[in-house]
Amino acid sequence: MEHERRGTARAIGHALKWVAPLVYRRRAEIEPLRLWLLDGPLAGIEEADGDGGVPVPAGSYWGGSNVDFVLRGAFVVPPDFDPAAPVALHLPLGEAGDFSHPEALALVDGVAWAGVDRHHQELPLPDAVRDGRLHALTLHGWTGLLGHHSADPARRLFMGRCAVVQIDRPTRQFVALARTALQAAELLDAQHPARDRLLNALDAAFGRLDSREPFGDAFYAGVPAALAALQEGLRAAGPPLDADLIAAGHAHIDVAWLWTLGHTRGKAARTFATALRLMEQFPAFHFTQSQPQLYDFVRRDRPELFAQIAARVAEGRWEPIGGMWVEADCNISGPESLVRQLLLGRAFFRDQFGAAAESPVLWLPDVFGYAWNLPQLIRGAGLEYFFTIKIGWNSTNPMPYDSFWWQGLDGTRVLTHFSTTPEAPWHEGQPPNLLATATYNANLSAFAALGSWARLKHKATQRTMLMSYGYGDGGGGPTREMNENAAVLGDFPGLPRVTQGRVIDFFRRLEAESGDRLPVWNAELYLELHRGTYTTQGRNKRANRRTEFLLHDAEFLGAWAALLDVDYSYPREAMGRAWELVCLNQFHDIIPGSSIGAVYEESQRQYAEVAALGEAARDAALAVVARAAGGDLVLVNPTGFARDDYAFWPGQLPPGMVLVRPDGAPVMPQAVEGGVLLDVGTLLPCGALPLRVTSDERRVTSQADDLNSSLVARHSSLENDYLQVEFNPSGDISRIFDKTHGREVLPPGTVANQWQAFEDRPVQWDAWDIDATYEDRPYPLEPVTSVRVVERGPLRATLEFERRVLGSRVVQRVSLCANRPQIDFDTWIDWRERHTLLKVAFPVDVLAPEATYEIQWGNVRRPTHRNTSWDWARFETCAQKWVDLSEGDYGAALLNDGKYGHDIRDNVIRLTLLRAPTEPDPTADQGEHRFAYSFRPHGPFAPSAVAAAAYALNNPILVATRAGAGEHGAGEQGRRGRVASGE
Repeated sequence: MEHERRGTARAIGHALKWVAPLVYRRRAEIEPLRLWLLDGPLAGIEEADGDGGVPVPAGSYWGGSNVDFVLRGAFVVPPDFDPAAPVALHLPLGEAGDFSHPEALALVDGVAWAGVDRHHQELPLPDAVRDGRLHALTLHGWTGLLGHHSADPARRLFMGRCAVVQIDRPTRQFVALARTALQAAELLDAQHPARDRLLNALDAAFGRLDSREPFGDAFYAGVPAALAALQEGLRAAGPPLDADLIAAGHAHIDVAWLWTLGHTRGKAARTFATALRLMEQFPAFHFTQSQPQLYDFVRRDRPELFAQIAARVAEGRWEPIGGMWVEADCNISGPESLVRQLLLGRAFFRDQFGAAAESPVLWLPDVFGYAWNLPQLIRGAGLEYFFTIKIGWNSTNPMPYDSFWWQGLDGTRVLTHFSTTPEAPWHEGQPPNLLATATYNANLSAFAALGSWARLKHKATQRTMLMSYGYGDGGGGPTREMNENAAVLGDFPGLPRVTQGRVIDFFRRLEAESGDRLPVWNAELYLELHRGTYTTQGRNKRANRRTEFLLHDAEFLGAWAALLDVDYSYPREAMGRAWELVCLNQFHDIIPGSSIGAVYEESQRQYAEVAALGEAARDAALAVVARAAGGDLVLVNPTGFARDDYAFWPGQLPPGMVLVRPDGAPVMPQAVEGGVLLDVGTLLPCGALPLRVTSDERRVTSQADDLNSSLVARHSSLENDYLQVEFNPSGDISRIFDKTHGREVLPPGTVANQWQAFEDRPVQWDAWDIDATYEDRPYPLEPVTSVRVVERGPLRATLEFERRVLGSRVVQRVSLCANRPQIDFDTWIDWRERHTLLKVAFPVDVLAPEATYEIQWGNVRRPTHRNTSWDWARFETCAQKWVDLSEGDYGAALLNDGKYGHDIRDNVIRLTLLRAPTEPDPTADQGEHRFAYSFRPHGPFAPSAVAAAAYALNNPILVATRAGAGEHGAGEQGRRGRVASGE
């Protein structure tokens, strides 16, 4: 009551505000820095040489949003500064209001030294500059956004007074101890015995300070006594909590998001340099950093910094972690991609730092959901643990655990931990909430320490916690203040004991102390948020899918070619470069669609580079395989499934000629737009089939007789031996009759391939989220405007429908092939909507409480009902290439070639086709899109059969024309080996 009556805490807080600036005992302002504007983030410092530049005096406005700059100046350490006191540069460049911007890499006499940003305004200086001479200062940086997602074009940065400063160590130590004691006293419950004792200590300590102005020697003379009084009072305040918190310094750097890769290269260098300087100031400081891609940027751009990092890694204070090349999205990235993320990431750390340098933790703090295959991949990659926090953002159902064993599809278990450290208030004046959402960007303080304990769910079995601290997302990392707090919190009354260390130290201790008593989570980790990321920026997602399959084909054929021809050289360097680019673009703010438009312009250029590398490698290897196989045309099945779908050859047979298989059987052709469809029968898995061109009259006659096909194409129907498909005047499918099973596929009164549009304005996180209420706001759609028959067989029959979806033009070709029960939808759309969600629906006359969704290397079953909050929270989920809804003896699958968002409720399967958010990219998904999907009814559900069809849709049969083959030539045998026939 005494302290409440007197307002002790408020008075101490006010006093701290005038004491804190006195840490700088001496100041010597430097001449105004001179500003050069650069053409981009990758422009070199040398572009700002010479006598140019615009002076930026203290108290003036400069810069603006998204400005790359160089600031140059000079300084001298005054000779009358105390030689025993630390000196630094104080560089208040301005407050951008977002992340750590503005930010710059500071070079002292041309040597990269440390980062300077709004959270790191003090630049510690080396002793070498205390020579009375003038030293050059260069700041190479970026102003930032000057607004979080949307910048204010009129806003400018305000330049403060830049100076060389002399630091008073006792005052700094007193301030660090006092601010921690005050925060702890304000957070502890009024009944906690330490609370009033902390306020007693603070009251007594501040009473020892000489507060007479002007502040001078009398003030500094009283600081040691005030510090001693505070230390004595804290020792008497009581013991710490019987719980331990391992604090690992960290800097989460989004490889691209509201900035491009060029800015990220600078962020990595600045953040890493800052961490190196902090290690010199604080011997207990440990730094944990993920993402080999960032290290590789620094290795290439700043080799001198990279050498310093390697030395700290060897020392054990810099912890490489993460497993993957980047912190990749784990919903959209394909199965081979997840493996390559792990292979590339682990190989880089091993090659650069040694086999034992990387901590065996899959570190994915900010990823938007986690496929159920990850435990198996984690163990398979030689990792042991998994860390994230994002599931703590669930909008409906909080996870019941924060430390547990995660059991994967195959039964593999990995020890998993979700951070319990709460996010600090973003704005001054907001009340602290010890139970706030957890963060991986903690501000190491009394609040973060006590909140980590308050949020811990397993207090009965767990006494060790982990805190990942440091400014992140845009980089910056830990600060001097955070490390000062860490030293103070080592054994602080009423708070967990804080030790600075490594993430692996936490996991090893957690497993040893609590591992046998922690619960098991045997399911996928579905994030109840950011469901729009399965769909946003659809062009990028399709490019990802296409390049994943392209690189598979190139590597498969390359390995085959190496076995056939000793002169063939496998393109190892090109494939390495291609996979690095694919993996880079799977970063969890690129492939999910949540970055600015400039990121996707660069991403499309990189996908074009991957396509060029992959196609060159694939075609060179395919030529070797074709030469070895013989024949005029060689067909290769690049999948592990036997298949009988048709091949497309972008060529043309001369009149009177036919293609024949090795057994002499003719190949059925159909001329189509751009080439010829070929029915070659069954191709064996990973097999090749040579075809010959012949003019044998008997075969030509025989083929003509075989052209009688069951395919029928009318303006309102398609039909083959398997399916009868009817269309209503609106262009929807009004009937699908399965001839094989004698069954109506659609429920009475329903239509399929029904396009549905909805208003899509999520409350927040525009590019990220789809809100559960979107179905409340459907848009009416118009019927098709034209229908025409474009193919009549004998292999494929196709109708072309043209329609408008609101203001967007759609052309869709719906096809039936003669040899399978599958309806194919090849779609082109010129998308011109804003804040609109587009889906396509297929109701099925099937009753099933669960549906099957393909994930990487497997499939999972998810509910079709909404019985519980866990069920209805999954109103939009992710799948790879297919989903299936089946009852005991019947079902249907929906396949896709680059779409990931799905929902299956009751008996309706829906695929999400497009979105149109405007933030952070106002032009997201505008323009032309091309995609395909297929609907396949079937008997009893066989996952392998559905998977085979999905692979066929995504990975067409490869066709090679043998170079130099004569018009009637049979082809030559390979020079170095033979190929097994694909018959």
